[in-house]
Amino acid sequence: MKTSFEAMNEILKGEHMAINQYQAYIDTLADGPLRNHLAAILSDHKDHATRIAFYIQTSGGKADEGSGLAGIMADWKTRLGNMRGVEPIDMLDKLYDGEDKGLARAVQYSEDFLNSSEKEVLEPIFANEHDHLKQLENLRNGLYNNI
Repeated sequence: MKTSFEAMNEILKGEHMAINQYQAYIDTLADGPLRNHLAAILSDHKDHATRIAFYIQTSGGKADEGSGLAGIMADWKTRLGNMRGVEPIDMLDKLYDGEDKGLARAVQYSEDFLNSSEKEVLEPIFANEHDHLKQLENLRNGLYNNI
């Protein structure tokens, strides 16, 4: 069984993974609307990581920085794949998939290991991440319609 700090740190690790993944894709894009939109989502993930780390630290825990080994491996896999070039539609599919799985994992950790006040801290973050899924879906649909 995880402590609440361990669960919060796992959720924080997920935010760091998202930051790395968005940054890896943004680095491949020229200036434009898609890059700007992904940069806005990236900014949200950075804010989420800051809020979660602040909560952990001000509640007596120690916030773990970084995405861990799995995050490092995912980042390298993405960056290596980007060297061959990646189509925007494929990028959006991968970001959507990562956002969806990461959010599901974070919600599960929240349900399994956190008390109501800790869940309350995460509610606006989870709501924002649901919005990211909608935004990515809309971006994907817009690209499919323009093909």
